[in-house]
Amino acid sequence: MYLTKNIHLLQEYIKTFFATQVVFPGILPRQWGTPFSQSELSAIHFGLKFILDKAHPLQDRSMILAYDQIQETESLDLHWFLSDYWRELAILLKLYPSLGESYLANNN
Repeated sequence: MYLTKNIHLLQEYIKTFFATQVVFPGILPRQWGTPFSQSELSAIHFGLKFILDKAHPLQDRSMILAYDQIQETESLDLHWFLSDYWRELAILLKLYPSLGESYLANNN
């Protein structure tokens, strides 16, 4: 449940700030003036760890290295990372649509 929520928050963040077209069907941008809280940004950061486990180690090397440089407490770093790599992350999320559920099943 937690990872699924983290991935949903990530999709919502991408839709709110970067994607002008439908990237994740059913995901709407956040209402104007409603910021993401620090705990939501931390949840997005946590969810990215599991998404990047599915990334190709050579093809997505620059994205993986950039993620390793992000400090969880620095929301601006996370924003710029997502600005740079949201398209690649969207592809990974489409390739592994049940990532959150499969993670939970493996840990139960």
